[in-house]
Amino acid sequence: METSEKDLRAARRKVRHIRHFYRHLATYAVVIVFLHIINLLTSSYYWAIWPTLGWGLAVAAQAIHVFGFFNFFDEEWEEREVQKILEKKRLKAQGS
Repeated sequence: METSEKDLRAARRKVRHIRHFYRHLATYAVVIVFLHIINLLTSSYYWAIWPTLGWGLAVAAQAIHVFGFFNFFDEEWEEREVQKILEKKRLKAQGS
């Protein structure tokens, strides 16, 4: 079975997105641990929770995007929508 150029590009893009996600996750983990240590050593107010939650939401959103927990608007959806538009245009041209 031949792999098309389009499939190859899509697979490479997916792998690149996964790599960026894991890099982002590792950076998040290191920085957040560092912030919590600084917080525990310097302050009685627990401020480190705020960057943990805020940045954590961004990491979670990226995970959802990369791993497709919700595939509402993925590439397959885009392709279906393109085909719908082309079909409508074809039907309209036939009716004219």
